[in-house]
Amino acid sequence: MKIKEYYLNKAKYIAIDESGKRIDIEIDYWENKFKISPKNQSLENFVKKLLKKKHRVNFVSKMG
Repeated sequence: MKIKEYYLNKAKYIAIDESGKRIDIEIDYWENKFKISPKNQSLENFVKKLLKKKHRVNFVSKMG
């Protein structure tokens, strides 16, 4: 069987700020949505860039 499509679906990340505060990030690459708690503008901008790059992108060529 040959895989012809491969997509990122959902991911969870942890960011730690300079004061040691944990920020949880949930990204739904398929639906192009994210949730960050607590709000953090610089992380929101970074996540938006990730979504632009990976929203419904077929990564099958990277499986090699």
